[in-house]
Amino acid sequence: MAAPILDSEFLQYWNKLTLVEKESLLSVAKNYVQLKEETTDINMLRKNMIQEERERYLSGNGNSYSWEDVKEMAMNKEKRHAL
Repeated sequence: MAAPILDSEFLQYWNKLTLVEKESLLSVAKNYVQLKEETTDINMLRKNMIQEERERYLSGNGNSYSWEDVKEMAMNKEKRHAL
């Protein structure tokens, strides 16, 4: 559906709501957008962290792990969080 059609359909329902219902839906919409923005921020932080680790590794300053180290960290909770 195109945006103008969705907007028109939304307004048909919006106009039938009480003030309390409108406030409730507005709260849901705000929370949804806020969560989406926070998720985007977390994904961006994660991407930047991975990129920084990659740059350290390529410059010879980062950590490298053998396949055995990786498997052990995956299975050992204490080692997993010690990175």
